[in-house]
Amino acid sequence: MPHFSEKSVAEDYFIEKLKAKGWRFVPADELERESFEEPLLIPNLIRSLKKLNAKLDITDEEIKKVLNELKLKSSTVEGIKGVLNLFKQGVPIKFEKDRLVKYVKLFDYENPEQNDFIASRQVVYNSGRGEIRTDIMLYVNGIPLVDIECKNPASFSESWFDAYKQIKEYEQKIPELYKYVQIGVAAEQIVKYFAIVPWEEETRIYEWKEQEQNDPVDSTIEMLAPNRLLDILRNYLFFRIEFGSSTKVITRYMQYRASEKIVKRVLDNFNGTEDKNKGLIWHWQGSGKTLTMIFAVNKLYRNEILENPTIFFVVDRQDLQIQLEQEFNALDIPRVEVIDSIEALRKTLKHDEGKGKRGIMITLIHKFRAEELDALQKELEAASKTNSTILNRKNVLAFVDEGHRTQYGTMAAQMRNILRKAFFFAFTGTPIAKGGKDTYEAFSYPPQEKYFDKYFITDSIRDGFTVKIVYQPRLEELHLKKEQLEAFLEIQEEELPEEFKEKINESVKKKLTASKVILENPEN
Repeated sequence: MPHFSEKSVAEDYFIEKLKAKGWRFVPADELERESFEEPLLIPNLIRSLKKLNAKLDITDEEIKKVLNELKLKSSTVEGIKGVLNLFKQGVPIKFEKDRLVKYVKLFDYENPEQNDFIASRQVVYNSGRGEIRTDIMLYVNGIPLVDIECKNPASFSESWFDAYKQIKEYEQKIPELYKYVQIGVAAEQIVKYFAIVPWEEETRIYEWKEQEQNDPVDSTIEMLAPNRLLDILRNYLFFRIEFGSSTKVITRYMQYRASEKIVKRVLDNFNGTEDKNKGLIWHWQGSGKTLTMIFAVNKLYRNEILENPTIFFVVDRQDLQIQLEQEFNALDIPRVEVIDSIEALRKTLKHDEGKGKRGIMITLIHKFRAEELDALQKELEAASKTNSTILNRKNVLAFVDEGHRTQYGTMAAQMRNILRKAFFFAFTGTPIAKGGKDTYEAFSYPPQEKYFDKYFITDSIRDGFTVKIVYQPRLEELHLKKEQLEAFLEIQEEELPEEFKEKINESVKKKLTASKVILENPEN
């Protein structure tokens, strides 16, 4: 970040960068607002609703219903969850003329340029709990989505953490605003972002990084580019409900980067612009590989180009299967099915006259036993000569967790024989290339492309997700009783020539006195 001597200069820099990315700046006193109590820019929203839903022949009556749906959502956990669902899916409204329920779009995700992107600064909001003045607020179609709070980078008394705490305080003061806002950004010399979760005292905080950018502001601006912000809102920000506790999950930069590469490779292959159909994602522990897979799978599963695909998660341990199922089902996305037996796998593959069952499934690699599936494979090969089957279908994908293990033997070979046209993406923190096992050959295109995306331990340590643990061998003193030592020496000296006994005796005593023992790390 350039050197800023004042907070206002930092805001100026943000605004100029946002404008360069396609945001339209509107001063706070020129925003079309009904009141300081109303967070929505109602006239902007009405214009966007008419524009984005012109094909629905939407009337003022339906628009009024949409506004009521938004306004009547409470600022409770359930209300905020409902708002996010409306953002993603649209607002279900009954059109009286047709007597049909149709979904009214709040955002056009497919054509981002059709949306209205406004950035404003020093916007005031009121409620019965007080008044706030936000530094920078980003609106899409009149809906506030991102709050950016800046602190003076030259100040020794303030930091990004103060900006973060300020947003957390604002959440409590103006809950009606923060039921809409989805992302908070806290900035000074360092810039952090986080999902807006008003009911949590502390929220997970991240830093966005771009490979082409070293500056934290410029990297964050890339995250807030109009197209990308809408992509994150739709595909990379979710409610998570686990063990009765609710929170939000938002992507980290390495998750987004890898997931987008996967999605692009699949779509490019379908469009005929690329023939590659696999990739090795080398991400260190702590990078959130499970969520990266889920983000990519969810986005691909909903893509119309893939025409209702079959997607397998392939793991090699029962605990990984349970973990993946729990993580997947905790998010507000399509449910995943667990294939819990070889017979269930056989039925999945045979489904619909051999075309295979559609959906998202988890299976253990061990269920692909050649002796159990050999007959089925021959049956499918015969059917494939005249019909579409899972053997020759293109819209089949396999995501392999811990891709450096169990992907080289007969079960892996059987899996690839059946899923022979599938896309394969493997995730690992420790690829191997020895003893006939080569993760690179199995899932990438060496030497030109050894890995599709990488996030090494050095990246993880730098980002604070992996903590350095130094093992320091210590020298431990051993204390032997004098009489035991003398008895031991007497026995050993019996076979020595008399002329050497005294010399060796003294030498051994000196060495034993100085001896230390290094205890071995049992993990090595």
